[in-house]
Amino acid sequence: MSIPKRIITLSIGSQTVSLADFRPDPKKGTLRLHGFDSREFLPDPAADATRVSQASLLMGELVESFKAKDQPVRLTLPAQSTFSRMVKVPAMGGTELAETISHEAKQNIPYPLEEVIWDYRTVFETENHDPEVLIVAAKTDLLEEWTGMLHSARLRPECVELAGVALLNAFRYNYGEPDGCSLLIDLGARTTNLLFVEPGKFFLRTISSGGSNLTSSVAKEFGEPFSAADARKLSDGFIGQGSNFEEPADPDQAKLAKVLRNAATRLHAEVARSISFYRSQQAGAAPQRVFLCGGGASMQLMVEFWEEKLGIPVERFNPLRCIGVTSPSKGPQLDQNAALLGEHVGLALQRLLNCPVSMNLLPPAIRRKSTLGQYTLVAGLAAACICAPMLAWGFHLKTATALASARASALAPEIEEAKKWEKEIKGIRDKIQLTLKQSAPIEKATLDRRYWVSLLDSIHTCLPKELIWITSLGIERPAPAQPAAEAPAAPAASGATPSKAGGTRVILRGFFLENPRGVDIVDEFGLALSYKAALERTQAGGAKALPQKTGDNKKKETESADKAVIPAEPPSAGSSETEIARIRSECEKSRWNGDAIDRFCDRLKGIPISPHPVLFQVAPIQDWTRPTNTPSQTEWVQEFAIPIDLQEPPAPLSLNTP
Repeated sequence: MSIPKRIITLSIGSQTVSLADFRPDPKKGTLRLHGFDSREFLPDPAADATRVSQASLLMGELVESFKAKDQPVRLTLPAQSTFSRMVKVPAMGGTELAETISHEAKQNIPYPLEEVIWDYRTVFETENHDPEVLIVAAKTDLLEEWTGMLHSARLRPECVELAGVALLNAFRYNYGEPDGCSLLIDLGARTTNLLFVEPGKFFLRTISSGGSNLTSSVAKEFGEPFSAADARKLSDGFIGQGSNFEEPADPDQAKLAKVLRNAATRLHAEVARSISFYRSQQAGAAPQRVFLCGGGASMQLMVEFWEEKLGIPVERFNPLRCIGVTSPSKGPQLDQNAALLGEHVGLALQRLLNCPVSMNLLPPAIRRKSTLGQYTLVAGLAAACICAPMLAWGFHLKTATALASARASALAPEIEEAKKWEKEIKGIRDKIQLTLKQSAPIEKATLDRRYWVSLLDSIHTCLPKELIWITSLGIERPAPAQPAAEAPAAPAASGATPSKAGGTRVILRGFFLENPRGVDIVDEFGLALSYKAALERTQAGGAKALPQKTGDNKKKETESADKAVIPAEPPSAGSSETEIARIRSECEKSRWNGDAIDRFCDRLKGIPISPHPVLFQVAPIQDWTRPTNTPSQTEWVQEFAIPIDLQEPPAPLSLNTP
């Protein structure tokens, strides 16, 4: 994500519209505040009908003041215009989690989902607790109305954030993760936002009471209009400190302080109930410190009032604790407005950094328009980048053509000389190719030297140490291909079945002695050999059935002669388990004892796999020749035969030399 030259943030509150201009420092990776200003709505709630026109006019003044036309802007809306709810969901992931949260949104958002824009973030999740999800929503028509005003003020909205989330990011950036629980009380005009922050966890709650309730109490007590009461509160108001402190000499001022204290006490009761709810329902810890922010935090003796009521340290939240300013002369003015800057700092940090919690309630139509604008800009730049090199290349090509033509004329004699050398080189290459063709059979014979040694070694690794031995290997060469109607039925060799058409079959013959297990010892040897052969074919990339040679592929024998000796990756555990399952099935068909099958399968796992295997395939067990019963005492030794189909065996050496 590219770092912009400036970041414009806008906060629309119940009583105030404020705009801040931040300047990121790409080299240091820091953020500096360049300017801040705010405008007030008419304080009387009766003027809410003209609130939209007021906001449009005030935003236009701020944009002109900061020269921010056509700049992207990040926005927070007043709490009464948004909806937020913390819910717990079962631990799950992917599509199931999204469907569960969508169901929770339908249950908790007091409007149909088609009429709102909503978003969610997981705010707390541990192994011992189900995840907690923050669901945020706002009416689509309201968002479109506010973003429309931004367009009228020549601003380009790129993000609509929840005020509490922006405040959370500003707090964590400036104060880190303090030990225990911290409580931020955002004293707004019509709502009070409570933000409980613990390490790895936070909780948001909104109280429908704020500075306007204090103003209403003053207006009722003094019998004056709301606007006059608000002016009195701002000019002379402070929170009374109770009966233990001396009252002001001016009776009106003393009366005002008492009214404000009573109204603030009712607000404290709401906050106390919220703290109890957080501790009992959310398993939260008791707050150890309190930070005040918002417009109400600037009232005189407000910090002392909350410190008295809550009995814990209270201070004003300073969002500029880790944020610099571009001009030191603006420092005093910005410090006076620090209580209003928390949301602005959080919005700017979300654009500059990867904040842990971030949401965006921007209407989809605005997102699509913004994305289309970005694509249009990128497409224009791409077209310019493509056309500029083409124009430069055309000019260069014209110049280079003339130079190349002149050099070609000068090189003509050298080219003729090179053609003579080319003819001689071609003759030498032809001789080299002929020599390579003549040496190919010799090279193949060299590679085939180890073939039969490797085959005997494979058979030896599967052969039991006693009771059984091999007497001979009989090779059956493939018969010439004949038409189906004329091919005679060739009798099977003694002790073996006929080889497959076009293949080379080896008949493995031997004897076994009388033993308690009888013919099963031959089956163990044959199945172990079948298991080893299957794994080695898998290792060499030939796990499928062995291809049979035909007249069309005999020409490829020389090219593939060395495939049987190329080392490959060892077979995977999955292929080994598959082969063992196949062998187990064969044993069960032969009615082996269960313990004998388990011991045999364990033995199979210890059979070594050759890094240079000879590829072959053991014929099915029904093709083997062996007695069907245990040798009698008179027949203490019996013969068996196991057919083996070889894959690409070495061909007879044939040297065609001139």
